[in-house]
Amino acid sequence: MQGAAGNFKKVTLELGGKSANLIFADANLDRAVRAAASGIFFNAGQVCSAGSRVLVERPVYDDVVQRLAQRARGIRVAIPRIPKTTMDRSSRPGK
Repeated sequence: MQGAAGNFKKVTLELGGKSANLIFADANLDRAVRAAASGIFFNAGQVCSAGSRVLVERPVYDDVVQRLAQRARGIRVAIPRIPKTTMDRSSRPGK
């Protein structure tokens, strides 16, 4: 470490945790948002590979947030026998 210390460059490390989704401005946003939403909401987010973070390039940030929020609002948490249920409430943490 001492030998390497003199060669360190200024860098920013992305050390926020696991399973980041990266969405860049040139991405197909429909597909990227659908995949990101599926990654976090699949199995109520209780998967070891759940896409628990979404890192978005600034130019499309607001659009991506709006689209993800719209998808989240469409999730219907209830018991499976109720029509239009999209997420079983028994799979929520604490249940």
